[in-house]
Amino acid sequence: MKILIVGAWAWPQYEAAFARGLRQSGIEVEGLSTENFFTGFLGHVQKTLTFPGLAMWRLNKAVVSVCKKQQPDFVLFWRPTHVWPSTIKQLTIMGVDTASYNNDDPFSTKTHGNAPWHHYFLWFWYLRCIPFFGKNFFYRKINCEEAMSHGAKHAEVLLPYFMPWQDRPMKLTAAESQRFQTDVVFVGHYEPDGRELSLRGLAEAGIRVKLWGGAYWTSAVLGDLYASLAPIITAEGDNYAKALSGAKVCLCFLSKLNRDTYTRRCFEIPACGGLMLAERTEDLLSFFKEDEEACFFSSKEELVQKVQWLLLNPQKRELIAAAGLRRVWADGHDVNSRAQQFITRINNMSERV
Repeated sequence: MKILIVGAWAWPQYEAAFARGLRQSGIEVEGLSTENFFTGFLGHVQKTLTFPGLAMWRLNKAVVSVCKKQQPDFVLFWRPTHVWPSTIKQLTIMGVDTASYNNDDPFSTKTHGNAPWHHYFLWFWYLRCIPFFGKNFFYRKINCEEAMSHGAKHAEVLLPYFMPWQDRPMKLTAAESQRFQTDVVFVGHYEPDGRELSLRGLAEAGIRVKLWGGAYWTSAVLGDLYASLAPIITAEGDNYAKALSGAKVCLCFLSKLNRDTYTRRCFEIPACGGLMLAERTEDLLSFFKEDEEACFFSSKEELVQKVQWLLLNPQKRELIAAAGLRRVWADGHDVNSRAQQFITRINNMSERV
């Protein structure tokens, strides 16, 4: 089988990682980067607002042209925000199977309306393409239901995954221990959902906290807590695994904007040998045995209490972390297994057709 992946190819955990997983299963994979078409000021504007300008026309023409030249069996559109329905229809006429995958929540503007302003433009074309893709895969179950109501012929969950070559237990040097070791760590973005209050509650309880994230973790967000956490920088690549490996407890907050009930971090933390303490959801309870393979909380108060209990029981922490590591491998939450699950599903659907 030959698969063409059309997407941004901008972040290593998305198209590139999945392509690597597919190749591990013997699939021939080619890539087409949408980023190459949105250069300069006008390209950036079209990328943000998705109006049908020259950059989008060139992109859609290139998709058809590349398919004619390379003749893939299957085209996977990764978060396709700038592809037109006419392009998908043309590929179908050519006999090319298509699928979309979206790790974001494309229906958030229609449901809770609390999405970033540009999302009201971002999903315009994607939502119009949904009925024409042969298959649609989503990060979360609720989007499958919404897609079917939106006219999709197919909608199915494809869970996130961890990358074994990056997300792994790390042994820290003396210098790295000084930099990364702490009681509690959170590695992730800021969202106005109260997560900063949880971090404050831990700090006020005398618990050592480290925070790794982007520029949105400002002094305006954290107040007087900012000074004790700064500098707050991103932890990527090996530093991501080191930040998780250096903490006794690794926090996992869930995006309310994306209506998440799990996230990629839920698999990455255990894969790095970290003890995950996540917001409690039914989905996460179905993935991990509570207080045996991972720990959970439902309030700021429970979070502080659970951390204090874990810090007082180092042997229990080690047992939970080790069991969580075994669980994510046993259940096939690595990208190689996820890619194989994807291949099996599209093959099974093709046979039914």
